Amino acid sequence: MAHEHKPQPPLWAQRLLHFRLSEGLSEEIQGDLDELFDLWVDEMGIQKARWKYIGQVLGFLRPLPERKEQYVQIRNGKLPPAQIDVSSNSFQTFQVMLQNYIKIAWRNLLRNRTSSAVNIIGLAVGMATCLLLVLFVLNELSYDRYHTNSRQMYRMTMHGQMGGKEINTAFVSALAGIVLAKEYSGVEAATRLRTEGSFIIKSGNESFKEEHVAFVDSNFFQFFTIPLVKGNIRTALTEPNALVISETIAYKYFGNEDPIGKSLTLGRMGLFKISGVCKDVPTNTHFHYDFFGSFLSINPGNKWLNSGAYTYLKIEKGYPIDKLRAQSAKMVEKYIGPEIKEFVGIDLKEFIKTGNRIGFNFQPVTDIHLHSDLEGELEANGNISYVYIFSVIAGFILLLASINFMNLSTAGSSARAREVGVRKVLGSVQRQLIGQFLTESVLLVFLSLGVALGLVLLLLPGFNQLSGKQFGILTLASGWMLPGIILSALCLGLIAGSYPALFLSSFAPIQVLKGKLQTGLKTGGLRNVLVTIQFVVSVCMIIGTIVVYQQLHFIQSKKIGFDKEQVLVINDTYVLKSGINSFKNEIEKLASVERASLAGYLPAGSSSWGVEGIKIENHASQSEVFRSKAYWIDEDYLPTLGIQLAQGRNFSKDFPSDSAGALINETAARIYGLKNPIGTRISTVGDRSNTYTIVGVVKDFHFESMHQQIAPMVIFYGGDNGQIAIRLKTANIPDLLSQIEERWKKYSDNPFSYSFLDDRFNAIYSSEQRIGKLFGVFAGLAIFIACLGLYGLAWFVAEQRTKEIGIRKVLGATVSSIVVLLSRDFIKLVIIAMLIATPIAWYGMHQWLQDFAYHIDIQWWIFVLAGLLAISIALFTVSFQSIKAALTNPVKSLRNE
Repeated sequence: MAHEHKPQPPLWAQRLLHFRLSEGLSEEIQGDLDELFDLWVDEMGIQKARWKYIGQVLGFLRPLPERKEQYVQIRNGKLPPAQIDVSSNSFQTFQVMLQNYIKIAWRNLLRNRTSSAVNIIGLAVGMATCLLLVLFVLNELSYDRYHTNSRQMYRMTMHGQMGGKEINTAFVSALAGIVLAKEYSGVEAATRLRTEGSFIIKSGNESFKEEHVAFVDSNFFQFFTIPLVKGNIRTALTEPNALVISETIAYKYFGNEDPIGKSLTLGRMGLFKISGVCKDVPTNTHFHYDFFGSFLSINPGNKWLNSGAYTYLKIEKGYPIDKLRAQSAKMVEKYIGPEIKEFVGIDLKEFIKTGNRIGFNFQPVTDIHLHSDLEGELEANGNISYVYIFSVIAGFILLLASINFMNLSTAGSSARAREVGVRKVLGSVQRQLIGQFLTESVLLVFLSLGVALGLVLLLLPGFNQLSGKQFGILTLASGWMLPGIILSALCLGLIAGSYPALFLSSFAPIQVLKGKLQTGLKTGGLRNVLVTIQFVVSVCMIIGTIVVYQQLHFIQSKKIGFDKEQVLVINDTYVLKSGINSFKNEIEKLASVERASLAGYLPAGSSSWGVEGIKIENHASQSEVFRSKAYWIDEDYLPTLGIQLAQGRNFSKDFPSDSAGALINETAARIYGLKNPIGTRISTVGDRSNTYTIVGVVKDFHFESMHQQIAPMVIFYGGDNGQIAIRLKTANIPDLLSQIEERWKKYSDNPFSYSFLDDRFNAIYSSEQRIGKLFGVFAGLAIFIACLGLYGLAWFVAEQRTKEIGIRKVLGATVSSIVVLLSRDFIKLVIIAMLIATPIAWYGMHQWLQDFAYHIDIQWWIFVLAGLLAISIALFTVSFQSIKAALTNPVKSLRNE
């Protein structure tokens, strides 16, 4: 019974020791520790003895190979038990062992230069590509998040339906936000922003055209985190004709002088006094302005159904947005209802019964850049789909590089098999071998990281140009970016090296030393899967690239309803005032000019259309209002742009009644339900309520991008003097421009500014064009990385089958038969990858094309072409090594074996 109550060491510590050490060693050490435990119980008591026992067990969790020697010496009586001190040299021993691991790893890298080079290049390219894509994705996700209260900030938008046409605008009435903040709970503050187009700004005797001009409320700089470096943030914009400028503009116009109190002339709006200087607006913001005029300087209108301003709200913390929507619905009933009654002739309930609706929505400011595509956006926003796409591409390219590493490491197992066998015979345990191989993996990854960082710095200028970003060297070192890169590289080294480490360290020494280890492509089931994954990714990216380029070609070549080629646009012609018609007449007399038109409204440009509510006389529903886009043009507009008539006639000076005439497009005729529209009377709804007679129907033309369906349009007579469009009939553009500029200077000392209509049209697809180029580049990189891995595998397989190739050649095999022998297994994997990639790529690209109202159909030949490209690339890569192996002298290969 006394024996049963003998103090025992902690059972969990004994089990941990048994788990940590090999079976034979754990029994020896546990027996010695149990004897020591009995001595410690007598000397210091059971509790202290147990703690000391636990300390000794934990010591064996460290990589201390000399611990076995100590216990062997104790057992043989050469070392007293009291001399055991697990903590004495643990750090020093660990350091020595780590140095030994690194030294061996470095020697192995040098010894296997080809495989090391392939691995480093593949990993470096993959990591560099991943880093560039991560920079892009993080930048896209960072938009408007730098504001102090970004989570409480919302943009007020309008949504609804009128006359069967959806209303989704980024702007609302100038009254909406102010009334909501004043009369309803939940809103801490509201601020407004409105644009008035470009301005010719004069400073002394110099004039400059400035595009980035906005008019904002006095609390704008308290609302958004854009610090003022000069001026009072509370009073800078409280007076009419006050102006805050950015630091860049302050230096441009005033150099190192203090601009406060000085004045600038903002074109048609007159003199503005500078009351503040702000920091440049950060690039990761959904708007970018350099001039902020006082909102009191403009008249945004006092009607709720008018487009007034971009309105931002600061919501109380925790206030439900659904409750705010409910309050805005009450505001619609209170303020918009009476205007509908005034302009349409029916009350709000009747308006809604006829299928119409109108209301407000509240969009988080942080969602605008990636999740908003409303009518009248301040700038072209990003697209969350592209963030997802590039995140996936970054992950896949890094995966490809990691797969290469694992493939090449395991494929080269025969070269390390004898080393593993000898090490195990000499006493190395599996965990030590795993440590060695993981050290090699981490070392290789950090060497690749160094090369990758060099590639990133080299490629940044080109990447910035492709992506439209402004990344610099400091971007990589900002915040947690550099520590994140280092930590990610360490994790990548451990994860990518884990399978090769486990695979190599598991070799049975007897089988290895007898030469019975099987290697090669046919025995590497997981390796085959990894190669297939590589080519699935590559084929998907090839298909994606082809589809993107096909869609871009479709956009550029599709008939758009007007002739955008050879059309020169002279900008800012409003500064010519009364001289504009004389200037136009002089231009039309030039031999290189076919025709000219006052064309303030042009397809594919900012402010390219207005909006009108249209009622049709004698319509089935007298209360029906059709929301339509509106143009104001002169009689030369249609022939200058090559827009065709479907019915009726164009405007003409010979018909004075055309001042009350209108043209509509084919879509409008269809939506209005007019089979014979000529002579039909229509009325505009709102402040400018007038009645017009339809005199013609123009064929549909794309005045917006092909992301949108062609909307109903009404065209009124009255040329806008903002721009002049000129149809050219010459190839000598520089000479013509100099002639036009010469005549411009006769009428104005303002800057001469021009553009080409086709460039304006192409600019609206700049995002798609950038995406197409990036897709093509990254598809090429993915294919390069995959081929690099394939090349390395082919090299290893060829080396492993050297003896077989030699025997086949002695027996009469031809070079072509040997090439086929070595290549066919790889080609099978590529064909399997193609079959897997085809449905995946089709689904992904089908979803992307849904963003376009007008798009291509994905043709079968795209998949065939992608497959043939993948097979050709793989065959070329493998054949290089296969031919080299097939041409080797068989005598030499057999002698070497």
